[in-house]
Amino acid sequence: MAIDRSKTIYENFRDVCLRRGDADSIYYENKVYSFAGFLAIINRVAFYYREKGLKEGDLITLVVPNTPETVASFYAALQLGLRVHILHPLTSEDNILRELEDKGSKLLVTVSLFLRFYDRILSSRFPVFIIDPTASLPWYKRAGFALACRGRLKAYRQHKELDNYNDVNGSCKDFVPYDVKEGHIILSSGGTTGISKSIVLNDFSFLTILADGCWFLGDTPEQAEKESMLAALPMFHGYGLTMGVMAVPFLGGAIGLLSSFRTKKVIQLLKKGRLTTLLGVPTVYEALLKNKHFKGKILRPIRNCWVGGDFISPSLIERFNVRLREGGSEGRLMEGYGLTEAVNVLAVNRLSDWRKDSIGKAIPGVDVKIIDENGKELPRMAEGEIAVGGDTLMVGYYHPEDVNPFIEIEGRRYLKTGDLGKMDKDGFLYFISRFKRIIKKKGMNVYPLSIEKSVSNLKEVEECAYLGETYKGYDDTALYVELAPNVDEEEAKKVILDTLHREYNKYEWPDFLFIKEKFDHTSVLKIDYKKLSSEFHSFLVEKFGPLHD
Repeated sequence: MAIDRSKTIYENFRDVCLRRGDADSIYYENKVYSFAGFLAIINRVAFYYREKGLKEGDLITLVVPNTPETVASFYAALQLGLRVHILHPLTSEDNILRELEDKGSKLLVTVSLFLRFYDRILSSRFPVFIIDPTASLPWYKRAGFALACRGRLKAYRQHKELDNYNDVNGSCKDFVPYDVKEGHIILSSGGTTGISKSIVLNDFSFLTILADGCWFLGDTPEQAEKESMLAALPMFHGYGLTMGVMAVPFLGGAIGLLSSFRTKKVIQLLKKGRLTTLLGVPTVYEALLKNKHFKGKILRPIRNCWVGGDFISPSLIERFNVRLREGGSEGRLMEGYGLTEAVNVLAVNRLSDWRKDSIGKAIPGVDVKIIDENGKELPRMAEGEIAVGGDTLMVGYYHPEDVNPFIEIEGRRYLKTGDLGKMDKDGFLYFISRFKRIIKKKGMNVYPLSIEKSVSNLKEVEECAYLGETYKGYDDTALYVELAPNVDEEEAKKVILDTLHREYNKYEWPDFLFIKEKFDHTSVLKIDYKKLSSEFHSFLVEKFGPLHD
């Protein structure tokens, strides 16, 4: 059944659930949820929202990990025409309070474990709806969770007055057929300038991507119903929400849902034949390769593996694809590209149409151009800013006065991504760097991503990060490297420096080379560049003395 973009996200998904009935929809903590069963959870949450007095246009805030009930809380909001703002699960209480006030939120939806961080929210008596991460699991799972997390659930036990999913007894099957081009979904992003922004998206944009699920997978509609996608990335991020949580279920297939990424859980799903498609950032795939059980015939059903959201080394792609082939899989790991302002997927490689080192071709409904600083389209293979147009663009920023990222080209609206790239004659797109990461050194551009690709491709290197700072009038650069296991540090340094000296100009060589025992990562498993930049700044202060007023 084709997706109808004149209907809301909820209406379309309800139609899928009614059609698929008892077919598998979600695999979560060894429990199987059917489409009919999951729709019942959605309607149960919608019943609570309605009884709470929430009405079309009201905004609620989700600060949640991935569980069947938290995903249902998203769909249920759209069922009633509510606007839903999804925040990072680890958002600080200060920032949550700020966002609740800024957006005029009527309700905070969160999980029992998080209450221990929300003293001021609880004392303010702001309306809170609590979901137990084990709400619909067997009794022994709930008991084990309560025992293992006893200390962390103290605040939950002390606030029994809060509304709780476990106490909801009812079902709402009514829905509000609102305008699909109105902005009902708000996600947060660094935006195209690196400043955190709230991005307003509409159902129409999401459905444009979801309608082409078979194109992504290379499936017929019948084949798509047998697919199962790994949904381990948090749904506050457009990549995790659109492709992880929503894409395959909208085709009638299932998802392997994880509240956080754990290789053990992925292996369990693979052993039960419950994964055919993997989705992740580079560290997800590195972690899988390190697991001694990620091999052999359990990999055979895997057809598609996509990676995005961060730099990926060519050696990782090759090593992962070798592992798949050794396991009898015909799939491969492929790069994609996107940003939240365009529902997070703009271009992708596919099994039937891919190119090495490329981030793929534009997806249906999206037009990509490479432009100069004046907004003029550049010829093929010329380097310039990536600009995107089409049906997946955001409505705008919640505070539109912050910045205007749009530009008009030939009478159409395009979004300037803030990314440097190029396109070949066949339409394959190549990512070069984010403009905000380009380093100026001695008047010349240095592209950290290029250097990171070269260094991370060395067998001696596990991960690396290149960054710079202008300090006391000097442009200082540093390369941080995490070495592969059992590698001699001095030998590795020599190999790294020899590679840089051979492949790059002198002004691109790092002024400092640091070996790190382990990189810190963000909640979506990217290298934490913010923390690394602070570490480098502290080093410069210690070495050259503090700045003086």
